[in-house]
Amino acid sequence: MDLTKSWQISTPLLTGLPQPSGPPNVSNGFLWNDHESLYLYGGEFSDSPISPPSAFSLWEYNAVNSQWYEHSDPTTSSGENAQSGDQSVQRAAEGAGASVPGLGRGFYFGGHEDTHTTQGWSNRVARIYIKSLIEFTFPGYQNSQVASLSDNKAAGNDGAWRNVTDGGAQDSAGFPERADGLLVYIPGFGAEGILLGLAGGTEDTFVSQSRPRAFQI
Repeated sequence: MDLTKSWQISTPLLTGLPQPSGPPNVSNGFLWNDHESLYLYGGEFSDSPISPPSAFSLWEYNAVNSQWYEHSDPTTSSGENAQSGDQSVQRAAEGAGASVPGLGRGFYFGGHEDTHTTQGWSNRVARIYIKSLIEFTFPGYQNSQVASLSDNKAAGNDGAWRNVTDGGAQDSAGFPERADGLLVYIPGFGAEGILLGLAGGTEDTFVSQSRPRAFQI
């Protein structure tokens, strides 16, 4: 829909787009966005009929030229409160996502991994719930907290990834794994704002909404 043009509620000017042939058929992932593109992270493959997951790639839909692009084999960079670099980025599902175009970053918190999200996962291995926070710096944007983007470098065509799982209370035993929650960006706190994680849980436990978790960006 072109929001620069007027339209009537009864006749919205919607234009159907062709079904893409590249991105996988997944559910419960998340779409980040900058000012030109959408980025598909995560999601789970069908369990009925069973569709084995492929290796993870980040898929970008560029709205300017109406094209999909695959960013295959992404790896993380080291940085502040981050695990070591050069780790393969994994696919998760049912986590909480947030997109902050003003900062040029997308975030994904928690979720689960299992035989429907991860290539090569044995069906004899139970689903795991995670508490990691992954950050994606969009192509062309700066992020001083990522080691590979030091000295005011901008992220390249594949962006830059940081696994932020070592900071503050997140690294403590009392910080719960969860899926199905919310991640909300709140500007005005500190230099770049905060992320607030709300609710969620696992198959057996639920997280009280009275105990939100905040992450200083």
